[in-house]
Order: sequence, then structure tokens, then C-alpha cells
Amino acid sequence: MGKRFLLLWADPRDALVSLVYVLMLVGGENIFSASFVASQDMFGNEYHYLIRYWAFGLPGLVLMHAIGRKGDYHKLFPYVQRICVFLIGLLLFVDGYGKTLKGAQRWLILGPISFQPSELVKLAVILLGANYLGRLMEEGKQPHLLRKDTCLAFLEAAFMSFLVLIQPDMGTAAIILALMIVLYVVAGLPYREIFVLLASGAALTTAAVIQAPYRLNRVLVWLDPWSDPQGNGYQAVQSFVAIGSGGISGMGHGMGSSKFFFLPEAHTDFAFAVFCQEWGFLGALLMLLVFIIMGLALYRIGKETQDRRGFLLVTGVNFLVVGQAIANMAMVCGILPVIGVPLPFISYGGTSLVITQAAIGLVLSVCRLEKAGRERAEAPQGAFRHQAERKGTGRWRP
Repeated sequence: MGKRFLLLWADPRDALVSLVYVLMLVGGENIFSASFVASQDMFGNEYHYLIRYWAFGLPGLVLMHAIGRKGDYHKLFPYVQRICVFLIGLLLFVDGYGKTLKGAQRWLILGPISFQPSELVKLAVILLGANYLGRLMEEGKQPHLLRKDTCLAFLEAAFMSFLVLIQPDMGTAAIILALMIVLYVVAGLPYREIFVLLASGAALTTAAVIQAPYRLNRVLVWLDPWSDPQGNGYQAVQSFVAIGSGGISGMGHGMGSSKFFFLPEAHTDFAFAVFCQEWGFLGALLMLLVFIIMGLALYRIGKETQDRRGFLLVTGVNFLVVGQAIANMAMVCGILPVIGVPLPFISYGGTSLVITQAAIGLVLSVCRLEKAGRERAEAPQGAFRHQAERKGTGRWRP
């Protein structure tokens, strides 16, 4: 792939794999530090959440490498519509019969395993958009949201987003819809329709916030968390306290005080606050840098991908991983309201972790197949003919 990526790796694929391992090691360490007090209190085992993290993470790594080395993302596209229909049925089932935790009905329980179907929807929407819009790009067509022959993928994603919204899970619903919007924009959505879409989105978001009092409280708390530091603003204030107490270099691994039942969701949505408290501003800066480099690696992979569907797939995964990371950090720091967005690889959540690893695996599959395609295009045709003869097939396939 030309020059070495950032002078450190042979190509962006190597950078992507290396950064996944770095983030998982940091994530496991941070989840243990953030959760061992709560784990001991609730389960009598301080390693409970760490064990569960790796119980999902290790098979997820195997899945990531299996997809990257042997998988063909093209083979998923003929089934993507059936997958989406299945997920719509699953979301309807969750909305009616799913397990309710903390006022939200988002989970399905299968024996000892609980998972959120909405996390599966994120990846399905990327595949749906890549397949649908990639074909339009290959045919030289421009997508439009006001034409029935080019808006079907958007409408399907909007419906799945609505089913997630009523669970209620506004943060995940927003991500699902945003993923499809990003793909439409990248595929060439006209500027006028982008403006209309943003205006409509702002209006719908405002209506959704006003309609639900708890969402309105989140916005009011976001604007002034100190107005109710012991009530609605408690989580935001404790997050600020944790981040501020970390200073420049942090309090040290395991030394943060926020895990002692001061900061709610310390090992899930607010894991970054615990990380900042223990590793300080410098640690937070390094974490941000890792995700920026990952975003650059994904951008480089997408830029060098000739297949339009592969290009859109990589773009969607980039937004899924790096976009969620930036949103979570902004939420924890008070730049965005609390919207329940996880920090990939760092926040505890088995479904989210495995889906993210599978998404990275699909990107690795794009890399492998793109490289193989370039080698076939650049190599003399006779080389493939002689290779086939040496294998005894007697046939040559370009």
C-alpha cells in the first residue's frame, strides 16, 4: 500500500490489528479497575466483569481473524435483506417481551448470556447501506431521499431506529440512523437534501426530547449539571470530579476513588472517566490519539478500496468505531448530553465488543480481497496460467 503508514506499520491493516489489541488490553485493565469494587459487592468475585469481558473478547478476536483471513464480505450482501427482516422481528419481540433493566427493555436472555439486538442492527445497517448504495455508485446513480427507487435503505434503517427508540434507547437509535445518513452522504446525497435532512433531524430530536421528561431532564442537566448535583446532575458532576481529580498524570492504576460507588455506570458508559482519573490528561490524550490513528487507518483502507460496496463498508465501520468513541468521550466530558453511547473496546458490554470485532474483521476481509484483486490485475496473465498448471488443475482463472 505504498509508503509505511505513519512510519510505524507496513500498511494500515497492520495498524488496525495492532490498535485493536492495544485497546483490548487497555480495556480489560480499565474494566477491572472500574468494576472490582462493584463485582465484589454484587457477586463476591472482584474479577466477575473482567472474566466476562474476556469471555466475549477472546472469541471475538478469533471471529475477527477468521473473517479477515477466510471471509468474503461479498457473500453477505445477498442475505442482508433477510438479516434486516430477521432483526426487525427480533426488535419487535424485544419491545414486547425483552428483559427490562433500569427502565429500558433492550435485552434478550439466552441462558447465562444477555445481549442487545440493537447492537446487531448497527452492523446490519452498514451492510444494508453498503450493498444498496454501492450498487447505485457502480451504476453512476446519485442517491435521493425523495425518490422511491433510491430511499429504500434509508427508510428501512429509520424503521429499525424507531423500534430501538421506543425501548427506549435514544442514543443507539441515533447511531443507527446516523450510520445510514453518513453512507448516503458519502455516496453523493445532494447538498440540498443534506440540509433538509439535518433540519428534519433537529426537529424530530427536539420533539423526542420534549415528549419524554427524562430526556428533557438530561438536556437540562447537560446545560447546567451543577443546578442539581445530588439529583439529576449527579452522574455528570461525578464524571467531572473523576476527570478533574486525575490531573496531568493521574492517580495511578486502581487508585481512582470514583469506583467506590460514587460514579454510576463506572465500567460501562463512563469507563472513560475512570480511565482519566487513573491515567490523567496525558493518558486521555493518548487514548484519543489511538482512536484518531485508527480512524486514519480505516480512512486509508477505504480510500484505496476500488470496490464501491467495500469502500462504503469500511466507511461505515470507521464511523461506527471512531464515531462512537468520539461521542462517548464528548459525553463523559460534558460536551454532549448523556446519550448512552459505549466507548468501543473500553466500555463493558459483550454484544457491543463482539459486533465491533466482527466489523473490524469485515474491514480486514476488504483489505485481503482488494490486495488479491490488485495482484491479479498487476501480474502477467501467464503467471496465473503456469500456477494453475503446476497445481494440476489444467485451468487458468484470472
